[in-house]
Amino acid sequence: MATLRRSAVFFVLGLALVPGRALAAEGATHPQDQIVLSGAVVVPRGQEIGEIVVFHGNVTVQGVARGDVVVIDGRVTVIGQVSGTVVSVDGTVVLGAAAQVGGSVLAGGKVLAEEGAQVGGDIKQGVSFTLREPLRAIGRFVVWLAVSVSTLLLGFALLLLAPRGADAVHRAASSAPWASLGWGVAAFLGVPALAGLLLVSVLGLPLGLTLLLAFAFLLFVGYAWSAWIVGRLLWGPPRNRPVALLIGWATLSAATMIPYAGGILWFVGAVFGLGAVVVATWRARGTRGRHRAGVVAAPYVTEEAMEEEGVGL
Repeated sequence: MATLRRSAVFFVLGLALVPGRALAAEGATHPQDQIVLSGAVVVPRGQEIGEIVVFHGNVTVQGVARGDVVVIDGRVTVIGQVSGTVVSVDGTVVLGAAAQVGGSVLAGGKVLAEEGAQVGGDIKQGVSFTLREPLRAIGRFVVWLAVSVSTLLLGFALLLLAPRGADAVHRAASSAPWASLGWGVAAFLGVPALAGLLLVSVLGLPLGLTLLLAFAFLLFVGYAWSAWIVGRLLWGPPRNRPVALLIGWATLSAATMIPYAGGILWFVGAVFGLGAVVVATWRARGTRGRHRAGVVAAPYVTEEAMEEEGVGL
């Protein structure tokens, strides 16, 4: 609203003013603006003034106000003419029978208009002048941005620490998607349940607390791996791993911006990625974790090498 933007400017200018009673300057060539921190503004009959902003006090317009009249805490009485909008954030607006308002009349309290008063715009009383909804929207965006950036940084750290593990997670998700989802659900339900059992015993209390604190981190890890999986599906090997992660992260981040559905998608991604890690870990344990005497372990074959040789995953 243009009126509120002007009020913000007037607030900065008004800090230099001394509280008191302001009257329209007689004989002024151009209507002057009046900004008062605490006091009253009276425009006598037959005189003109520009914008009026009062932070604490009352305004009475008997003459002409060429701009808007804004009062933060106080009453506005219009007997003459206001070319702009009349706003009382936390007070009452009184319109006399000869009052003429070119814009709207907005009041946090009541609007009392005598018969004959003319208003060019809307008349609204009980208006809530708050920033609750804008701040709520900004808060949601900040949370989304923080989670997205944190996920991207975590994903790059995982690729740096375990590049072969990243390939194994991708293979597990691609070859066993339902198993990955199932194990993810089992981990999601099992970790808190195990932590709860440990918390009831004195000896297991430290481990139970550790599991509960680590549970949120595990979900973030699972979502980061899901971003990697999606990116690898869209940007297949042997192409650059960080680029694949960036593509998957951008895709999921855009999808999680959808109200309500975004939270569900984040949860599904976290559970699925966590399950893919469980499947990849189990496969690594079965193929490389145990060695029999006289048996040489097979060398690890990267995903890129398998693609170059034309071997299916």
